[in-house]
Amino acid sequence: MPVVSLSADQTAKRFGVHKAITNFPSSLTPQEEANVKVVLEYMEIAYSPKNNKGASSVKHLCAPGNTFAAPSTFPEADSAEAYSDSHARVMSSLQDLHIVQFDVVVAKENFVSLRYTATGSHIGEPHSGIAATRRKAEWTAAGNFVIDEQSGLIQHWWKDWDKMRMWKQLGWVRPDNDSVEFT
Repeated sequence: MPVVSLSADQTAKRFGVHKAITNFPSSLTPQEEANVKVVLEYMEIAYSPKNNKGASSVKHLCAPGNTFAAPSTFPEADSAEAYSDSHARVMSSLQDLHIVQFDVVVAKENFVSLRYTATGSHIGEPHSGIAATRRKAEWTAAGNFVIDEQSGLIQHWWKDWDKMRMWKQLGWVRPDNDSVEFT
């Protein structure tokens, strides 16, 4: 299947999210289109310091009993709503955090996978006792989603994130980092 790129305007028109997609399948079924729309809307909210007010911000996109797995980055979050809560706390430190673009979005039946580039500056609250460094970071992350076939909502999400790259750029790595838990 050929791959296409979508500009931010094309993505906004098609999915309601104003972010470019660099690599995207040239054709999807109507159900795959709907699944991508749910995932991109979730990501747009979860990565907005203005719109992410925690679990209630994304609840309408999450199936009851959904699960989330990212043990190395958000070990306490076990649902897509809990991730939104945890991410809202990170954004209190990175008050300009946002997704720059979706590098890859792939959909097949009820699976949606994406890789994205994000950026943010530590201009807000202290992070794990580290006062605002005023430093900026850019990093990548990936998510694999399963959409519930009955409700059309997020049933499960696995997340992988290049957290160390982000932390080094922001000045959040301490000399004794081996004894410190990531937060």
